[in-house]
Amino acid sequence: MILKNWQDSLRPFLEVTLIMILTIRYPHMRALVKYYAIELEDSLILSILDAGLNSEEEAKHLSLFVWKMIDKMAEDRDNNKIVLGGTNNTSMLPDVSYEMDNFMEKTGFSKIWEDISDNA
Repeated sequence: MILKNWQDSLRPFLEVTLIMILTIRYPHMRALVKYYAIELEDSLILSILDAGLNSEEEAKHLSLFVWKMIDKMAEDRDNNKIVLGGTNNTSMLPDVSYEMDNFMEKTGFSKIWEDISDNA
């Protein structure tokens, strides 16, 4: 099969990268985000985890979701709720920041993440 352009040769690598969302350095981040997406009944976040970001609207939704997730993490800690084996997962907050900074930069949506974070 002849490739129509050089992007076609990169497509499999890009698809793998999108599936690996939020797992650059801290693999537990994907499990954390997935847990809270289910807990908060956010099907769009589950879709983003599987397919990656496809628009600015999705980037905004993900950014807002992360801040909701952080609030829920604090609430769960205060209620001694066990999440992913622990009752205090707030120690993961630097990991959340690192992964989101990197992911949003790589997908071209860092400005959206920064703006929403500044107003959170």
